[in-house]
Amino acid sequence: MNKTCEAFKVKQITRLYESCPQCGLPTLTCICELISPLNTQAKFWIITSEREFYRPSSTGRLLKLLNPGSTEIFLWERTSPNLKLIENIRNYQGRTYLLFPALTEDLALRTASKIDAGENAFILIDGTWKEAGRILRKSDYLSELPLVSLETDYLSGFCLRRGGRQGTLCTIETAMEVLKINDEAEQEQGIRQYFNLFLKHYQAGASSHLPKE
Repeated sequence: MNKTCEAFKVKQITRLYESCPQCGLPTLTCICELISPLNTQAKFWIITSEREFYRPSSTGRLLKLLNPGSTEIFLWERTSPNLKLIENIRNYQGRTYLLFPALTEDLALRTASKIDAGENAFILIDGTWKEAGRILRKSDYLSELPLVSLETDYLSGFCLRRGGRQGTLCTIETAMEVLKINDEAEQEQGIRQYFNLFLKHYQAGASSHLPKE
């Protein structure tokens, strides 16, 4: 049986602090009660490993909290493809895109030349570059999907992890760029405001103090 994010809504304890199972922030600086969920026309299907889901700094979980009606999180298991995700792809045939850099010639050939704004679905792989590459290589149901390879002119504001690939965006920043492509500027700005709030509260909570007003 395939697991989904619902199976992981349990109390999380890191080495330094207790964290909220919803927003992932230290309970001292949880932002759940400050959020008014929004709804996007674009669908976001996030593939994540169990390890990634439990990271307090996972922005995929934050996107689900902000945009619950249009975001689904799927646990990736190498030997057991997620049947619900495969069904979703089938239902959105011709309107499903994979967010991934065109790092090789083969991937570059799969890049979508144009995306018409509307009720499109976008698959995001939430994890380190090593994890994301492994998921892509070992998931046959992703192999034929057209690719969206984002090119941005700003630096990521996500500074909570080390060892990331230079010039790349975290999961929720990728979703914000997708919303621009999908002509959803208002929703993009709403998510950006909450993401900035998330960063502020994360850094404060990690230091065991409340954020400054």
